[in-house]
Amino acid sequence: MIAPVYVLTGFLSAGKTSFLNSLLARSDWRNIRILVIQFENGEEELSISGNSCKKILFPLKELERQPKEIARQIRHHLREGNYDEIWIEWNGIIPLAQLQSLLSLPLLRSRCKIRRVVHIADAAELEKLLGRTGKALPEQIANSDFALIRNETAADAVKIRKLLRAVNPGLRAYSIESYDDFYRQLLRKTWPPLSVFIVAVILLSAVYLVAAPPLTQIGLPLNKIVNVFLGIILQATPFLLVGVLISGAVEIFISRAAIESRFPKTNLAGMMTAVMAGFCLPVCDCATIPVFHGLVRKGIPLPAAVTFMTAAPVINPVVIFSTYYAFNGNMRVVALRVILGLAAALAVGVTFVIFPPKKHIMTDNSPARAVCESSYWEIEGGETDFLGKISLLFRHAQIEFFNMGKFLAFGSFVSAVLQTVAPKTLASSASGGGLILSLLIMMSMGFLLSLCSSSDAVIARAFASQFPPAALMGFMIFGPMMDIKNALMLSSVFSGRFIARLTFTAFAACFALVLLYAGAGGMY
Repeated sequence: MIAPVYVLTGFLSAGKTSFLNSLLARSDWRNIRILVIQFENGEEELSISGNSCKKILFPLKELERQPKEIARQIRHHLREGNYDEIWIEWNGIIPLAQLQSLLSLPLLRSRCKIRRVVHIADAAELEKLLGRTGKALPEQIANSDFALIRNETAADAVKIRKLLRAVNPGLRAYSIESYDDFYRQLLRKTWPPLSVFIVAVILLSAVYLVAAPPLTQIGLPLNKIVNVFLGIILQATPFLLVGVLISGAVEIFISRAAIESRFPKTNLAGMMTAVMAGFCLPVCDCATIPVFHGLVRKGIPLPAAVTFMTAAPVINPVVIFSTYYAFNGNMRVVALRVILGLAAALAVGVTFVIFPPKKHIMTDNSPARAVCESSYWEIEGGETDFLGKISLLFRHAQIEFFNMGKFLAFGSFVSAVLQTVAPKTLASSASGGGLILSLLIMMSMGFLLSLCSSSDAVIARAFASQFPPAALMGFMIFGPMMDIKNALMLSSVFSGRFIARLTFTAFAACFALVLLYAGAGGMY
């Protein structure tokens, strides 16, 4: 049996032991077997009564020098006591990553799993501590699910919550007075993402079976919308899976220090490296988003990361082959797509060199919040073996897949509706219009239809009788760089301001390059 782990974090004297004592005193806990593990010995003693609860204490020196011995002792207690829950009072001056490294050791990996992380904060001291106590405290806040605030006054309530959410936007904060509500939320059972996914599929299938006949009778092409939606999902899901696995491998196996020491220091060299990576990775645009997220988290310069994200879906081998196939072996079309796509991606990257963002671009200030239960990004000392890291890789991939997958599904549905309704309308709007109007319409369709970059050339070829070649080229260059589903996937971790700027910049770069080349007499 895997025992659920509840972790209490907070600086020294924040009140972690007091909170534990209040929990253990509750009458509804008398029949629960609890193992309490303390990694610091505070001013208050932990009150243990009865045989259902046991406490073990590990001093800081032992934690730093003998993590494997600690793991062996914890495993021994779990075997002997068959505990229902584990509560850990973590040391306030040690990064939470060290606990994750400990629990990821083979001795404990299959016996316990973190369910909730709670940060105990003293409102009177929090602001001062955050600026003076190093990385451990903000890292603990960033990886917590809840914050319980002590000594909070009405005057500083908004300020304290704003401060906490600047570190962890998803944090749910409660004052000590709202203890009962916090307690209910803390122990509320949650379904695993896979279970939620299966239930959602069943419910949506039931709704479809009930709604399809009447909607079809009134002229809504629901069956066609569903078929297009399933087609997009089936095309995009494998590439998204590849993307989260690559992102997880970067996250788990490559340290920030290694990337910073080996990655080119200049923007130009970094962007060239990103282009080469984009050319070598056979990934769809769906896969580049999690990889882009991982690169930004690892400290890759933003211009290089942006160049990779915008170039990879246009210039990779799969896209080159699909374009060659769609246009009956016309190498001029293939070459133009690669050259203009590469030029547009570099232009987008250059804008981020000249005008770097003034504000943090991620809605999540925690470098590892995507791994919602942990701080694997900070594992140090080689305490996790290769199999442990493989386990972390798949857990990271699972969390990020479901996190971005819901945005992919919504974006794919919107795209399916637009693909069913919009093309004829937009094509008729372009009739009689000039090159600029046709280019604007096709680039807009590239954004709205959200096609996979490995298959969009086939769709572009189908519009060849309705739009000029330049408009088709704009469709094939801008669509893979940015579309509805990509924007929604980005919104799970990046700010709206950054997404809007990226979208506008990519659109402007693609539009200008295609228009200039076509105006100079080029195009196929």
